[in-house]
Amino acid sequence: MRVLDAHAVRYTQVLTNGAIEVEMEIRVVWVSLLLLASMSRTAPAGTAIPAAFDSAGTDRAAIETLLSHYTQSVSSKDQALFESLLLNTLIPFAYVSASDASMKAGGATERYEGFRKAVFQGAPFQQRFQNIHIQQDESLAQVSLVFVNTTAKICSWGWKTLQLLKVGGQWKIASEFYTVHD
Repeated sequence: MRVLDAHAVRYTQVLTNGAIEVEMEIRVVWVSLLLLASMSRTAPAGTAIPAAFDSAGTDRAAIETLLSHYTQSVSSKDQALFESLLLNTLIPFAYVSASDASMKAGGATERYEGFRKAVFQGAPFQQRFQNIHIQQDESLAQVSLVFVNTTAKICSWGWKTLQLLKVGGQWKIASEFYTVHD
């Protein structure tokens, strides 16, 4: 084999009987080779896309502590503890109804004040979380869960999604959306 130029290779083969000599020229377009090589990788080296974003280790433990403080604060009506879990009281925080009436086009989602009044000035209840899923990528986490609120007379439940940000080494609730079912 000998190289003819930067884009072609000449290949010569003599068949076994020695009577026929076959020559063929193989043209290779280097761009095609580079394109094919780049297609064989899903992401550049060092930036592989994770198969899952399950939170683990100390971050997961800290997020689980935040969730524990959440249920503790609403069950004991400790508004100061609850608000210490929030990034601030102006975060998106809203009930989403099945009828979609609570979320009108262009409607505000910063409704923490209504939640605050219902939870911290309303009738007492106990809250627990179940079916908790925590996903995380660096300083951003997402939690989805089912909450169950119980009193001596009623039990209600709903699905909740929380977006968390790690700020100054502490996880804070940056948004909350939830449904409610009796």
